[in-house]
Amino acid sequence: MMARLGRLVLALVLTVGLAGPAYAGNIYLSGHDILLHSGQNSYDALILDFLRGVGSADVVPKASYNISVVGSAVGFGSFTGGPTITGNPSGTVLTNGTGAIAGYGTVKYYVTGTGASWATILAADALVILDHTSCGGCDLSTAGSTEVNSHSADIATRFNAGMDIWGGSGASLLTYYDFLPPGAVASGLPIGASSGFDCTAAGAAIGIKGGTTCPGSPSMINGFPTHNRFVGFSPAFTVFEVRGTEIISIGLQGGTITDGGIITDGGGTRVPEPATLALLGLGLTVLAAVGRRARAKK
Repeated sequence: MMARLGRLVLALVLTVGLAGPAYAGNIYLSGHDILLHSGQNSYDALILDFLRGVGSADVVPKASYNISVVGSAVGFGSFTGGPTITGNPSGTVLTNGTGAIAGYGTVKYYVTGTGASWATILAADALVILDHTSCGGCDLSTAGSTEVNSHSADIATRFNAGMDIWGGSGASLLTYYDFLPPGAVASGLPIGASSGFDCTAAGAAIGIKGGTTCPGSPSMINGFPTHNRFVGFSPAFTVFEVRGTEIISIGLQGGTITDGGIITDGGGTRVPEPATLALLGLGLTVLAAVGRRARAKK
């Protein structure tokens, strides 16, 4: 009996150990100021689909997917087919029957510098950080970006618990992406072009249209100015869009922010979640007891 129990516990320990932890959040980052251009022919809808896991077994239904949009009420932004985001008071519900946000749970706009509750902002399923004002007309001010970045630890906690992130264009503000851990992403200087963009094979696979590798009309990527490129980023990210050798859009699914940066299920060091560690500890304790009982019978 004790031997059988020992084998069962060992099987449980091995199963838990091999399963590893869940990797929770998804991220999409682009040098395009997509929401300044009213979603760039539904590029915004594609990004939201990517964030909620369309095409995977873990897709989150639109109706239960709530979105927080953060800006500074000093510029412009709009989802495809949706109302103007900016200029609204903090906590405004953005509702529309058509377009990129049709069918989603709740989409709310929060204004930096107004005392908006970050606990409330980060309670959503997705955090959309609007583009920096240096793009020319965009909504997130430098002070607003500093406020966002000051909550990087809270953002990391929520990301690891399943919140997704869409980061817009940092344009000339090289610290814009500092809401992610150091070493995760490095932004380059503005490039200010509206043509020559193409998707990678991975970009074509998620539905980007308008490049040589991903033909289709209307274009999501050409005909719209972009304002920064990525000159360094964690290998956890996948490149979705380029202009020649310049990296324009990147993303990842199933990521975890760690002390050393950001990792995904396919890379980095696996660190079991607390519940997993507790179960492993319980299993090892029972195995030790089985061993002592067996030895006592000899």
